[in-house]
Amino acid sequence: MTSEHRIEWDDTKVSRLWDYYSRTPPYADIYFSKVFGERILRNSGLSFERCISVLDFGSGPGFIWEHARKLGIRWDYAGLDFSSDSVRKLNEKAAGHPQFKGGIHVRQLPTEFPDNHFDAVLLIEVVEHLRDEHLSGTLEEIWRVLKPGGVVVITTPNEEDLALATKFCPECGAIFHEWQHVRSWSATTLSDYLQSSGFALRFATPIDFSEYGLLGTLVAKARRIVTGRHKRPHLIASFEKSAV
Repeated sequence: MTSEHRIEWDDTKVSRLWDYYSRTPPYADIYFSKVFGERILRNSGLSFERCISVLDFGSGPGFIWEHARKLGIRWDYAGLDFSSDSVRKLNEKAAGHPQFKGGIHVRQLPTEFPDNHFDAVLLIEVVEHLRDEHLSGTLEEIWRVLKPGGVVVITTPNEEDLALATKFCPECGAIFHEWQHVRSWSATTLSDYLQSSGFALRFATPIDFSEYGLLGTLVAKARRIVTGRHKRPHLIASFEKSAV
């Protein structure tokens, strides 16, 4: 009899899951950064006009890059991801563009980027996936590659009930979060953690990215009333690497 057990996520399992999602409809069409990338960028607090260097940390197949191009943003953009399939797709779609500085597949940290290299790092829907040892290592790497005064922009679910997306495999007995989330954040816990890691808070705001225009706002509010979930479902936050 197969015993029930919670998946112990490691680098191989995480990469395998996201390689599958990146190449398999409908998952490839519902990436958060694909659906809400424009609204994430518009709420990031980053200038669209300045030619700054930006690292998309956990870029997936490059949806933020696509949104940035549609918005005419002048950034120099680089991406990294732990999924080789995702990085391949990013490099295919962005190859030859003068503002594209490459997508790299990483297996471990630190990365090949030099110290104090980027003006901004985007960490879009990443921190909810990271266990303690990976979370601390990721923030250390972001601190290393950011210039003094550079910023990291983070989005993550807001006070997520992880049990609502828990799945069970009847073949092997594995219990797992559908999107491989391992922790839940609030504006307070996220701010406290980043500040304890040396970053200075710029803002941390609950947000519903589906509130877009009058109709979108009304629909989002109605959905919260119907479901009884009155908090906004996501957070967007920005932190600065203080000059040392």
